[in-house]
Amino acid sequence: MERNKLQEYLDRAVKLLEYEDNVNLTYCALELRRAIEFIIWKQFINAFREKIFAGGMYSIDYPIKLQNQSISKMYELLKRHIKNYAVEGSRRVFTTFLSSYRNGPLIKEAEYCYIPPELPTSDYQYLSLLIHYEKALDPKDCGPDKNKLLQIYDRLDFVYKHFTMDYLMVNLDVENILSDIKETFKLDDDKFRTFPI
Repeated sequence: MERNKLQEYLDRAVKLLEYEDNVNLTYCALELRRAIEFIIWKQFINAFREKIFAGGMYSIDYPIKLQNQSISKMYELLKRHIKNYAVEGSRRVFTTFLSSYRNGPLIKEAEYCYIPPELPTSDYQYLSLLIHYEKALDPKDCGPDKNKLLQIYDRLDFVYKHFTMDYLMVNLDVENILSDIKETFKLDDDKFRTFPI
């Protein structure tokens, strides 16, 4: 189950957060970055799956080579086509779906929430810097900050707890979603149909 993949990233991250050394905390940063990539991909596909299928792309798998170049692009498309996506994400708003059977008590069925905007922006950049510290001019200044990692973990844990329903309603500029996706990823119709998304 796809939800288990996110749980695995977070479980490994929280275990690594028990340590104080740079090696374990850097591995924690890797797990957190993978969790950010996964949850953005998940919300992107949940929001746009129908339009992507309608455009002729039928194979939708969790991407490997697409991740790094696409996190910000996917996030921008979510903000562009879902009302208040960034605002509700920053306020940690979540919606609960309740149901009852034959006038019985209301039971919580599922929840959904948007991604806190720090995750695909400053958090993702920070984690990438930690992972690729060898590119820094002075690597010793790029050691992991455990408190920052804990904050990122908390934001991801919020999404994990409240994004239990594969549902996001696109409600802004709906007629342009497919063309926006193609333009964002620089794809013509043929490339779109064979895109490894």
